[in-house]
Amino acid sequence: MSESGEKEPLLAKSHDTGLESVGWFCSGIIHDYRRRFTPELLRSDWITDAFNTKTVSSALFMFFATFTSTLALGEAIFESTKGMIGLNEYLMMNSAAGMLHAVFGCQPLLVLRPTGPVTLLFEKLTHVSTAWELPFWPFFAWTGIFVGLYMLAIAAFNLSKYFKYVTAFTDGIFATFIGFIYINDGLQGMVRTWQSAERSHGKMEAAEDVISINMTIVIAALALWLSTLQGSKLFTFEVRSLIVDYALTIAFIVSILAAWWLNTYVCPVRFIDTSKSGFNTTADRSWLADLSLSPMGVLVAAISAVPIVIFFYLDQNISSSLCQAPEMGLSKGTYFHSSFGFMGALNFLGPLVGLPFVTGSLPHSPQFVTALTDYDTSNRPVGVRENRLAPLLCYMLLGFPLLFPSALSVIPKAAVSSTLIFVGVQGVQSTQLYERCMLMLTERKHHPVDRTYSRVKPAIMHTFTAIQVGLVAACWVCSGVLGLAFPFFVASFVPIRWKLLPQYFSEEDLSALEEEEDDESSSDDEDQRRSSKGTNSGEKAEPLTRQAGRRLSLHAGLKMA
Repeated sequence: MSESGEKEPLLAKSHDTGLESVGWFCSGIIHDYRRRFTPELLRSDWITDAFNTKTVSSALFMFFATFTSTLALGEAIFESTKGMIGLNEYLMMNSAAGMLHAVFGCQPLLVLRPTGPVTLLFEKLTHVSTAWELPFWPFFAWTGIFVGLYMLAIAAFNLSKYFKYVTAFTDGIFATFIGFIYINDGLQGMVRTWQSAERSHGKMEAAEDVISINMTIVIAALALWLSTLQGSKLFTFEVRSLIVDYALTIAFIVSILAAWWLNTYVCPVRFIDTSKSGFNTTADRSWLADLSLSPMGVLVAAISAVPIVIFFYLDQNISSSLCQAPEMGLSKGTYFHSSFGFMGALNFLGPLVGLPFVTGSLPHSPQFVTALTDYDTSNRPVGVRENRLAPLLCYMLLGFPLLFPSALSVIPKAAVSSTLIFVGVQGVQSTQLYERCMLMLTERKHHPVDRTYSRVKPAIMHTFTAIQVGLVAACWVCSGVLGLAFPFFVASFVPIRWKLLPQYFSEEDLSALEEEEDDESSSDDEDQRRSSKGTNSGEKAEPLTRQAGRRLSLHAGLKMA
């Protein structure tokens, strides 16, 4: 039983990493479903671990986190494609794919959605179709067919097992890059406030601009502050836990109420445009794609699908790896082959009706797991409420604006930008790369002693960190320059790690720098010291797990921010 009196989540019985070689054709997928769809685990998914307060709070948190991002991406793709596709298609695919995966997927906590990189890939496909003078929707449909077939083949032949060669070196770079994408999207929303070509920028318009920007900053700061209250001394433990669980929800509701008051009594506030929202296509087109395309067009689609699948292989598996990492505390097994195959099927079907691709979402996937995590009074994780009801509720809510588009009209645009910044900041600060970046500015005597990278000389650790930071910056440059070839650049991190870095770093140092667990030899002394003191309630303290250490460091980082 937890300290709150609720039943503890189901404990693990399988120690599979999800990447083992278990046979030949489709054996990995079959093995995943045999492990995951057992009567005991299904009962836990829908009953035992489903009916608790964490289910509601995590569903609302992930709804607001993904919904606002989808709003921003839908607006961006509408502008870049001149109205060919927009928010409607993004919400449809996000909701439908998510609900299917929540019910039938082996890892329902993996968040599948059209992400920022997916939006970028979609834009690049429009450029390819223009360059080859191909009708876009037939070209996109054929590209989706090949993407789906390639992905299903990868899953069927268990090729995800080679993901074991993608180490934390690549994970950290990619997760940080994605986090900064969200921060940039939020900041760009603020910048666009001043760049609207349709405004005369009189006194009232200037006041509206200032209010919108200030609301973005205040709401983002409020959400970040509320999310760190668990480590404070305000209120009781139960109240702090409730506030942390609903931090983003509270901030979002505050933004709606503030926008209503300002719009009523002060000056106009910008709200979401709902003129084209609803269960219909953004452009005037039929739902079912026309597959009439020349043989050359089909060949171009088949070739264009290759870099997209390479990117999905990395993106999807990195998302799966980070949300299923041992320090996250999941207890129902890890799954890669089935998740990749499921995403392949969705990416085969979606483009046939003009819907965008989906992939595993960072930083949302590990954040969803964190939102379902129970903590004791010392702020240490004690288990994860793994269930299918929370993601199902989240994705059902994402489809709600399609049926009732007027509900969007009460949401200020500032809430969208502030949520993107919040999600991006949390995503970046949850990485080990961020921790080591902060250590570059920290006096040596204040470095942690219970981390594996503390065994490495500071100069070596800082050099390794600088290389990762440089590659994050290179991702920014190459994502705009290389077009569809960008996934090949991301894939190059794997040979860089295995062929280039060993020339300058010892294997012992590389292992210590990439290890995600605590240094047990150093942490044992700290555990004994804390155990001798006990907790605030006088009980013996439990050892600080890697998961708790990472999350406490995140809370501390957010406080400093």
